[in-house]
Parts: sequence; structure tokens; C-alpha cells
Amino acid sequence: MPDGTPGLMPLKTGNIWYYQKKMHDANGAVTATGNDTIAIVAAVVANNIVYFQLVWTSMPVSYQSFINNIDSVTVQKIDSVAKYTFFKKVSSDGAVDSWSDTVTSHCPGQNQLYAYAGESTVNGYTGCLKNGITVNDCTSEAFQKWVYYLKPGVGLVRIEHYLVKDDRVTFYLDFEEDLKSYNLN
Repeated sequence: MPDGTPGLMPLKTGNIWYYQKKMHDANGAVTATGNDTIAIVAAVVANNIVYFQLVWTSMPVSYQSFINNIDSVTVQKIDSVAKYTFFKKVSSDGAVDSWSDTVTSHCPGQNQLYAYAGESTVNGYTGCLKNGITVNDCTSEAFQKWVYYLKPGVGLVRIEHYLVKDDRVTFYLDFEEDLKSYNLN
């Protein structure tokens, strides 16, 4: 099986990332802690493009996800029926992509990826990039937000998931995952 396009994410079958996870309630209190993993379990070639299958242990088993570097600054993801830009390195802050949402807990709307320019240090990893995804329902109300911090050549070093409070305006940190170790093939 050939390797994929070199890029922001190190993609190869057998790569695995180990995370420490903290769950929070709407008031910010930690309600549970645990471990999580993201692993690349397979590679598939379609139209001469290599797609890598991801398994995230805290996501439902039926959730199929594939990822690839489409160039040196763009990571693409395919979830169920949606194909979209998952992460992008940019030279100025801004919206990068939008796609139809497939979340079934709300009426499906549009998701939007926002990319931030510049680099930061996250959990001791220097040169990290930041992107965020806002999940909107069919009334254009945002009800979830995801924030990803990526260290090029290492992978995702921090994942944050936010949910909207009952006021439907304010978001709270639902869970956070920090990279503890990883194994790249």
C-alpha cells in the first residue's frame, strides 16, 4: 500500500495517538477523566488517492471516517457522506470551508471550518496550528464547536469540544483531550 501525500498529518497505517480526556459539566467542573486513542487502521486507494481510515475509540463504532493530506497545508476528511477540509494551514485568519452537517441530534444544517494564522505552544509542542469547526442546525443556530490544535509532523496535540448551554448562546467546554504519547510508523 503506498503512502499518502506528505502534509500536516503524518498518515500511515498503524499510526496511533494516545490522549488524556477530561469531561466537564456546563459549570466547568470535571466530571470524569479517562484515556482515548485515535488510530489509523487501514488505507484505501480510490482514483489514485490514498485515504486512511481513522478509528477514534470514544466515537460510536458505526462512525466511519477517512482522512488524507491533499497537499502540504490541507487535510481532507470524509465522514459518512460529507467530504470536507478538516484542517488547513493559512496565512491569515478566516473561514476556509463549509459543508452540510450529518449530526442526527438536530435538524441538519451547515458546518464551518475557521482557520487561524500563526503558531502557538500547546502542551509543550511548539509550532502548533489551530482550526475550529462550528456545527449549526437548519435554523443556523450553532450547537457544537470543535477546536483542534495540530503539530505538523506529529498530529493533533489537543482537541476541545464545546456544547451550547440552555440559553442557546453561551458555549461550555464539554471535553478536552491532550496528547500524552504517539507512535508513528
